[in-house]
Amino acid sequence: MARGEPSGADQELIERLAALGLAVSAAQLERWRGAGLLPAHARAWLGRGRGSVSVLGEDTVAVAAVLARHARPGRDLRWTVIAWYAEAGQPALPGQLAVPEPPWPAVHEALVWAMSRSAAQRLVKAARAAAGGGDEAEEAFYAQAGRVVGRGPGGPPDAEEMRRVLEDPGAELERGEDRRRRRGAVSLAAAAGMGAGEVGGTVLVDALAALMPHLDWGPVAAAARQAEEEGTLQGWIPAGSVDPLARLSAAGEQEMAAARRTAQLLAGIGGLYLMHGLGMPDNPALTRLRAHIEASGFALVMAQMVPMMINPSGIPHVLAMCLALEMAALAAWFETLLADQAATGRGLLRLPGDEQGGAEAYMRAWIDHIHQLGARARSGADAHQEETVADGAGDGGAAGGRSGAAGAAAAPQGAGRMPEQDQQPDAEGIADDRR
Repeated sequence: MARGEPSGADQELIERLAALGLAVSAAQLERWRGAGLLPAHARAWLGRGRGSVSVLGEDTVAVAAVLARHARPGRDLRWTVIAWYAEAGQPALPGQLAVPEPPWPAVHEALVWAMSRSAAQRLVKAARAAAGGGDEAEEAFYAQAGRVVGRGPGGPPDAEEMRRVLEDPGAELERGEDRRRRRGAVSLAAAAGMGAGEVGGTVLVDALAALMPHLDWGPVAAAARQAEEEGTLQGWIPAGSVDPLARLSAAGEQEMAAARRTAQLLAGIGGLYLMHGLGMPDNPALTRLRAHIEASGFALVMAQMVPMMINPSGIPHVLAMCLALEMAALAAWFETLLADQAATGRGLLRLPGDEQGGAEAYMRAWIDHIHQLGARARSGADAHQEETVADGAGDGGAAGGRSGAAGAAAAPQGAGRMPEQDQQPDAEGIADDRR
């Protein structure tokens, strides 16, 4: 066989993947096989001195399919392994292949590699270096943290806020939430590296309240003030006690699999919470679940898990978080709530008063509602444009030349986009507001 020509089994594999809508080359298959990710083909002996042929196994098809879905030109294979790992361990969807487990050594290496090069880990290291270094070292850390956090993606707004703006395109999202969350992230990074005592009780509680809304933080604030007076606040978060990289490095295969299951469950619930903000029809079961999510204090955390579990760069952070026993207990609590709901025979995705329609009717109603909102927004924009043109015509040619700018200034700021997208957060302001 000429060099570069795929074997019969590889050619069959390429054709099987093409039938699934996945295009791969023989060179890609060799690369995956050389990295120890794609199994080698089994050999079948033909007998009577006729040699052997490679035979394509179904497990090889499943592995190649998941690699093909997540591989990107120029992407380091370790990102592909992380995306693969996040998808494994779940039941197969109808008509799709089950996702097998990637090799654990490759998973462990990829997770540690990704975390070690992350901006969050660099902040933890910088905070540790600043501990005990005096005011100048702390100022340098806060400046660096403000730049890093200010450039990063903002978290999702509150689900009720999202829904309000979706229903009324002229409404505006509440300003300031994104900045408060970013400032809170800087404060928690500082506490992780320098300890709670260096950050201060008021700043620490403000950070927790920004990142875990819907809870009453008054008693915690009072306890923090008392701890400061007694000199025991440092014990709340000792310097260097939080290290995501160390958590990932120390975790074994079974421990990480449990963290992945926790992450998958909490991200799924967080998705339901976010979907309420995107106009998902409400019903009593979803209302109760949403109340439980907010009462737990982890509404924002679970909502943020949704995009993080989709993006390979976010997966190591979610897994490191879910290695904590508190997150496993939270997932178990929600699993019990969902099991109790399922025992009633009334699914979450059911229209109020519709006992027979089921999830399919629910999804149709949701899609129809989104289409209606889109049509309403378009008709409102058309009416606004006609009014602007009419005003410009009445003012003569000079006014008409300004109509585009005037219309843009008069357009509702919340229509079709979030106010936070207008400009990058003030990174220096995030750092300066820390105390």
